[in-house]
Amino acid sequence: MTALDWLLVVVINLGIVIYGVVMIRSKDQTFDYFLAAKTLPWWAIGLSAFGTAVDTGDYVAVAGGAYRFGISQLAFWWLGLAVGWFVLSFFVMRAMYRTGMYTNAEWLEFRFGPATRVLAVFINLQSRTNVLGNIYFSVFLVLSVVAGIPPGWAWAVVVGVAVTAVLYIWTGGLRSDVVTDVLQAVPMVVGSFVLGIAVWWSVGGWSGLSAKLQAIDPKLPAQLLHVGGYSPGGVPPTVVVFGMVVALIAYAVINQYEAIRFLGARSEWDYKMAAVVASVVTAITLWFNITMGPLARVDFPALNIIDQAYPLMIKKYLPAGLVGIVVAGLVAAAYSTFDSIGIGLSSLFVRDIYSRFFVQRAADAHYALVGRISVPVIIALGFVYVPFLTSGMFPFYIRLAGAISVPLMTMMLMGVFTRVHRATGIIGLVVGLVYGLSAILADFSKWGWPAWYVSPWWAYVWNIVLPAVTMVAASSIMDRVRGPVRDQELEGLLFASREMPHGQLKESIARRLKVLEGTWLQKTLREAPSMPKYPFPVPARGLPWYQRPERLAWGYIVVVCFVLFFILW
Repeated sequence: MTALDWLLVVVINLGIVIYGVVMIRSKDQTFDYFLAAKTLPWWAIGLSAFGTAVDTGDYVAVAGGAYRFGISQLAFWWLGLAVGWFVLSFFVMRAMYRTGMYTNAEWLEFRFGPATRVLAVFINLQSRTNVLGNIYFSVFLVLSVVAGIPPGWAWAVVVGVAVTAVLYIWTGGLRSDVVTDVLQAVPMVVGSFVLGIAVWWSVGGWSGLSAKLQAIDPKLPAQLLHVGGYSPGGVPPTVVVFGMVVALIAYAVINQYEAIRFLGARSEWDYKMAAVVASVVTAITLWFNITMGPLARVDFPALNIIDQAYPLMIKKYLPAGLVGIVVAGLVAAAYSTFDSIGIGLSSLFVRDIYSRFFVQRAADAHYALVGRISVPVIIALGFVYVPFLTSGMFPFYIRLAGAISVPLMTMMLMGVFTRVHRATGIIGLVVGLVYGLSAILADFSKWGWPAWYVSPWWAYVWNIVLPAVTMVAASSIMDRVRGPVRDQELEGLLFASREMPHGQLKESIARRLKVLEGTWLQKTLREAPSMPKYPFPVPARGLPWYQRPERLAWGYIVVVCFVLFFILW
């Protein structure tokens, strides 16, 4: 990298950090620090959700995964993540937003009990600090391969990026997170376009890529350039694609660091429209990121460390100046996820562990301070995962997500859409976790168990089926022993819950759990403001189609499914 490249990287990213620290300040109130006082508009939430979901690992690791698996990952990002955002915003978010809750784990205790609340915190902690590790390793690879920085100095820069991200989250909370995410989204998208267009132009487009892959190995075009092309032993391609879709549905549904920005919306319409914006921007950007894997297979057909593919392509194809723009985008992607994980996991720690079980009746400013203090600790935990990522970040993520995240997603969706008994949540979650961890152990220990049990791709099937069937069966037994679930237990917690006046709903939720009586948590639930369904007056004839997020979401799904399963399959 030249001096010009470094200047672009530093000016773009340090400028955003300074803006976040100096210009955006949160009050010493948890409502403002964690939820931006519910003032966020749709476009900001959408771009922030994109910046949060697409980190540096989703440039480097995604290209590395596509180097091995091909463009099957398009199903992962185009369909799985979009459907996850739509499920979150149109269904899961409704009860949490209307009842004034701050976290998805908080809703879980009301629906399924305290054990599920605690387990959800630890599952979020595991999955998100794993992502932090991916980002650290990705930035390290970019700095060492593209910039040629010695390993020690490269890790020092990684630590510096993490520390400076903590600064503006400390001062500005969720509002600072979202505003800086919006600014960081610009170099992220531009960087993807710059490298993607340069490489596609050089290789001669789709036909040129196919011909060059065929010259290396006649089987490669079928394997790498078709969504249904990847099929490991004992696993049909439909199961692989299903697993990829479920992986990111689970990501969007269970992760507090995604949910918190939707909970900070100024209206229900805003967080629904934000899901559409995030899906479209992500789909366009990830086309360039994913296809970089097969493109790298042409230039570097025998990489030992597959996650070097993206940095090597930057180094080979871009001149001075453009290298700086792309690397600036990669660093911005790291910042945009560092801050989001920091504020998301901080809210879980403060509301679902610290104030729930330890210090229950302190002043509101005390909890805001604890939230700030917890951010650097959370950011530091990501370094624990780095030693496990040298064989490929994407396979490691897929393995853990199927075993741990999907059971939590299944339990949450059962809680949103069905009337299963409260006690069934922990049963279904434990069944899924036991299966998932046993599959990892059997695979790692080479016990010779069948692929349909140990394969990470089959885990995405079984960890929907097993927890759901277990919960339904257990609820049926409880119906006979205890009687059906009373309406009062479910009021305000299901998607299909009846409409209630806001004051009545708030009081019903605040008094639902006796263990919260007189606590800070109960006080914040009682003080939650009433939020509108729309941020503007709705005409008598209704909204035009382009202002109806449900129609835009269905249109997006139809188009993407046609491209994935008819054109590219």
